[in-house]
Order: sequence, then C-alpha cells, then structure tokens
Amino acid sequence: MRIEGQFPEFSWSHSRDRTLAECTRAYYWRYYGSHRGWQPDAENEVRLAYALKQLTSFPMLVGGAVHACARDCANAVRRGKRRPPFEAMLARVSDALNRAVIGSHHRGLFQRDPKRVVMLHDAWYSRSGSGADLVTAVAKARICLRNLEASPVWEDVERCRPEWITVPNGPEAFIHEGWPIYAEPDLVYRPDERRVVIVDWKTGDDTDAELQILLYTLYCRTVLGLPFRDKAWFGRVVNLAAGTDSTFEISRYDVIQTAKRIRESVQTMQMLLAVPDRNEPRPITDFPLPDPERRHNCPYCPFYALCQTELETADLDERGDS
Repeated sequence: MRIEGQFPEFSWSHSRDRTLAECTRAYYWRYYGSHRGWQPDAENEVRLAYALKQLTSFPMLVGGAVHACARDCANAVRRGKRRPPFEAMLARVSDALNRAVIGSHHRGLFQRDPKRVVMLHDAWYSRSGSGADLVTAVAKARICLRNLEASPVWEDVERCRPEWITVPNGPEAFIHEGWPIYAEPDLVYRPDERRVVIVDWKTGDDTDAELQILLYTLYCRTVLGLPFRDKAWFGRVVNLAAGTDSTFEISRYDVIQTAKRIRESVQTMQMLLAVPDRNEPRPITDFPLPDPERRHNCPYCPFYALCQTELETADLDERGDS
C-alpha cells in the first residue's frame, strides 16, 4: 500500500533541468532521495539529504535578498510610492548574511530544523566560516543594490499604467501541456497595449538568462493571458553585479523551441521513473555518479557527504584498472 506523500509531485523547472544535466545523482538526492526528510521517522540518510538540500552560500544569499529588494522596488512603483532607500535594502541583505553566519555555528540545530536554521555549505563541510568571504559578499551586495537603485528600468516602469506592471510574489506552478511548470519572471511590464518586456535581474553569472526569459514567455501567455505578437515581446537582462542592461527581441520561433525543449526535458525525466503515474523513481543505481573527468566539482555539491564513500571507492577501482 502506498504511503500518502511517499513520492513527491512531479513538476518541471529550469533549475531541475540544469541539475539533471550536471549530475544525475545530485538530481536523485534533490528531487527524490530527500523527500519526507522532514518527518521525524524518516531514515537517517533521507533526513541528511533533506538537510543538505537546504545548504546555501553567501552568493546565493546575496542573490535572494537582492531579488527580494528588487521585488519591493517594483511593487512600490506599481503602487505609486517611493522605492525603498539604499540603507533599508542593505539592511535586508545584511540580515540574511548575519543569519547565515550565526546559524552556521549551530550544526545540531540545523540538523533538527534545516528549514529555519541557515547553514553555509563551506561551514558544514569545513566546520569553519570565512570572514573574507563575508566581506566580499557585503561588497557585492553594495554594488548590486547601487545598480538596482540607479537602474533605467524604473524610469520605463514608472511610465506604465499600474495594471500593466506584474510583479510575481513567489514560486507558483502553472500547467503547460499537462505538466506543472515553475518558471516565474522577476518583473513584466507593458510600455503600451502591444509591447511586453520581461525583466530578469541577475547578481552573478547570466549566461543562461536569455534561455530563462524564453521560459518566462510561457508564464506570460498562460498565467497573464498575454497574446504573443511578433516584434512586440522583449527580454531584458539586468546584471546588477556587472552593471549591464541588455534587451533582445523574442520571436515566435523562440517560443516554439522553448516549448519543445521543455517537452524533451520532461521526457528525459520521465525515463528515470519506475512508475511515472506516481512519480516513483527508479533505483538510485540508475542515477550514476559523474564521469571521472567531472568529479572535481563533487566537493562543491551539497550532497557530497552522501556520495563521498562511493566516490572514493570508485576512484580506487578506476586507478586499479588503469
């Protein structure tokens, strides 16, 4: 008999697709092996996987807090109010960083309540934190927030009617071709009745930003009900760390290819299921470790502790065969 909630509900997202492309074993731990790890009666390995899934880093914390500040700014503009001042935004980011520094000194508390206690990846694996990393994070936060404050995006958004400004308030799935999809833009505004601009704020690497914005077109069509028009939809990538702001036109072909990419990705994920209707995964052995030439990245993976023994054994076996 199936236990209620024994397997997670299936959904698709860009981050899920990227995790699978990078490492099938990490994909298993993040989306299956950690499920129900919050339950007191969960197996130790499952509980550990659930805790490790919550590990974070200074760059991730800065990115999350800056995005929250950008959302507050956009909501203020939409309501005709003043945007939050730099000092208030910096305080918000600093609070997130300080919580991580404090939480990272309490391994036991983190293991008991990993959703509430913040733990840094480096602190978990080395049992120490780096003051230099914190200084770097604060400096990056200042740069990002100054660029956010001065972004030309606000001048464009302020000229829009309030109902033509959309500020999503958190992850929420929508259905595309029968599958729940998580793909939510940071900001969408319409300069006029015809044009649509999809904004993606970045605080670090933006190499896949255009790809993400193309995914957001599905949100705009499905959730916002905006009809796609050629030469009227645009993606705008604003890298707050680098101080860059670029816009590109979205074509109908782009939208079609994006839907195709999701379809193919879902099919690949479904092939890793023993019972697709229940989202029941195949055995963990069907989610192999990375190839030897890619294992240099393993110590930086949150789930390294779960794979370390198997990785060391595999390395010994491979050296013995050579």
